[in-house]
Amino acid sequence: MIRKYCRLIALFAVIFFWLAAQPSPGADKVNTSYISTTPGSSSVLWVAKDARIFDKHGIDATVIFISGSVRGIQAILAGEIPIGEGGGPGLASARLAGGDVIAIAGNVNVLPYYLVSHSSIKRPEDLRGKIGGTHIAGTTAEFALKVGLKKIGLDPLKDVNLRVIGGAIERMVALQKGIVQFTVVTEAGKAIAEKLGYPTVVDMVALQIPFPQNGIYTSTKLIRDNADFVRRYMRAYAEAIHHYKTHKEETLKIMRKYSRVEDRKVLEEAWDWHSRLMPEVPYPPAEGYQLVLQEMAEKNPKAAQANVKDYIDTRFVRELEDSGFIKGLYRK
Repeated sequence: MIRKYCRLIALFAVIFFWLAAQPSPGADKVNTSYISTTPGSSSVLWVAKDARIFDKHGIDATVIFISGSVRGIQAILAGEIPIGEGGGPGLASARLAGGDVIAIAGNVNVLPYYLVSHSSIKRPEDLRGKIGGTHIAGTTAEFALKVGLKKIGLDPLKDVNLRVIGGAIERMVALQKGIVQFTVVTEAGKAIAEKLGYPTVVDMVALQIPFPQNGIYTSTKLIRDNADFVRRYMRAYAEAIHHYKTHKEETLKIMRKYSRVEDRKVLEEAWDWHSRLMPEVPYPPAEGYQLVLQEMAEKNPKAAQANVKDYIDTRFVRELEDSGFIKGLYRK
């Protein structure tokens, strides 16, 4: 009898936890995207998924990887992803071309990049005449590389030879193979580069350049048709930022799963950097979008006439702040 009783308890426990793991029957199903497998800002969506925060807010989310901020924005424009990650340059290009996409959140609002190079390059000015690895046109990495070169007095078009390589991992491989002599990386990439013996020659983070590196984007149509869903998505997103900052060990496990980076030091450095710089109240950065438009105005006259207010919608984050929702998370 005791064994039978124990088996029943075990069965009920299994059923209970299985049911608890299922999304609510009334949950909204959605495909949402992240744009980078590097440990860091995209980790917020991984946490929202794996810590079941989306489920808590009535969202049955399938989290899909789409490489690069430009492709992330393109997926929203195509209607493949109703809401997901992207970057400022991609949004600006899309809006200037008449695309229906808008920023509703930002979680890295400074230019979080470093220029790393072959060990033979000792000073920033030594980059002159060298080959640099970049991402596709319009991505945040490509934009950051050009801005970084300008900050040290080099013309990206004349003083260096930039080659389109691809994402962060591909660029690092190209550096290792000698295909390029320098490239641009985020914090996690910097840690990997230093481990491989590649020094940082330009620290753009120290310059604190306002920039919409990564955020959440959607269409004005979705906001108009289903503002309640967007509102719940943003609640989940803000709570996931809090969870990221306050549940280190769980977050490191999630980061390891999605990034496939096994080096704990790299994961910890990425977690620490983003925990410090990621805002609790994730407004899309107006100053950052203004910088993007100023840079784009050199080639696109429309950018000079653009109003940055048309590129961002702060209502959902403002609601979370004014209602005390975000402040309440950090009181727990």
